[in-house]
Amino acid sequence: MARKTSATAKRMIGGALATLLLVAASAAMAQSMDLDKAVATAGKWIAQADANQPDAMWKASSFVLQKSVTQENWGKYISGLRDKAGNEQERSWVAVSKIDNPQGLPAGQYLNVMYATKFAKAMTLETVSMAKGSSGWEPIGYVVREANPGGAAVNNANATKPAVAPAQPAAGK
Repeated sequence: MARKTSATAKRMIGGALATLLLVAASAAMAQSMDLDKAVATAGKWIAQADANQPDAMWKASSFVLQKSVTQENWGKYISGLRDKAGNEQERSWVAVSKIDNPQGLPAGQYLNVMYATKFAKAMTLETVSMAKGSSGWEPIGYVVREANPGGAAVNNANATKPAVAPAQPAAGK
């Protein structure tokens, strides 16, 4: 009888382990899909800067960005960045960093989506910061910093914090 109990226990443990592995794999897949959505949203948002549509960027951004900078000043910020860097020529997504509950921002989940970007006048690291909102990932900031110290100066930022509009305290300046 002990053998049957042992075999049953092994099947139960095996089934429990298989269930745990499926749950873990599902959670990893969901997290990966969530990151894919964040990167896709950031890419669409940053494409608006390439298309000289800062007003559309501002309207599509989180209330965090909208509260920190007016639509008019956002347009000036984007124009200033593009005047210094030139037109976008090539962009590659390179990394995503996760930040939970950063100081100076509402509690929650944040991501920095980083791109290596070649502009006409500079090689840069662009960072689009995203906040997890009720409808998904929302852009809260955009910072461009020089990738090669000898090139055109664009803007400085600390990539370990959310890249926020110039008026916010966490801008990393």
